Amino acid sequence: MALIGGVVALLAPLAAAAEGIIIGVYAYPPFEMEVGGRPSGYAHEILDAVARRAGFDVQTADVPVVRATKMLRDTPNLLIAGTKSGEAVANYGAAIWGFCFEAVTHALIVKADRPYVGLESLPRDALIGAFLGYTLKGYLAERGFSAVELASTNEQVADMLMHDRVEAWASLEGAARYILDAKGIPQDAVRAIPLRSLPFCAIAGVDTNPQVLDRLRAAYDGLVADGGRAAIRARYARFLGPDRAWP
Repeated sequence: MALIGGVVALLAPLAAAAEGIIIGVYAYPPFEMEVGGRPSGYAHEILDAVARRAGFDVQTADVPVVRATKMLRDTPNLLIAGTKSGEAVANYGAAIWGFCFEAVTHALIVKADRPYVGLESLPRDALIGAFLGYTLKGYLAERGFSAVELASTNEQVADMLMHDRVEAWASLEGAARYILDAKGIPQDAVRAIPLRSLPFCAIAGVDTNPQVLDRLRAAYDGLVADGGRAAIRARYARFLGPDRAWP
């Protein structure tokens, strides 16, 4: 392994020490992002605070979306954050769903000057842009949307929408709000058509010891009880909207 920008670069399969936790990071602000060369974001802060409260040493590792399933299969004590959809559960196979900390809304983001007022008003052949790791691609297909264009980052999809390369942008609504704000695009330039609300959770590697998971879950309960979760969330509340802790 080598350190690049404070993140462990994957030169070989990771192996966590018995008393260590590896937090997988990927670019999906405001849930996972880099600030000042260090991993940050709502989900990252939650996972980091829980792991440290539980008494574990913590490393961070880059988790490319296309490798997440393999890494969860091969790396005990690896934690990543993600939406618990049926598609994600199937993709991650035997990975262990630890604790869930937020109910997030998936939405189709459309430009405000478009006539769409709900899902049924959007043509089923409309081109929809999505992040490569978007977990509701199958859900869109089930509802008859036949054209989905994938990009390597969610920011790229925002640009695709604003430059009329796609008709809609499939995203977590909180992520869309953050990206638009960062690009200086007014929030009223777009409209969100809700798709589904789902839990956002910690996902652990397949072979993670059950006792490790018990410690993490207990630490998360403690973080909720003493207001630590609420304090972390407050830093991202303007993008996340009203607090919808899970469950």
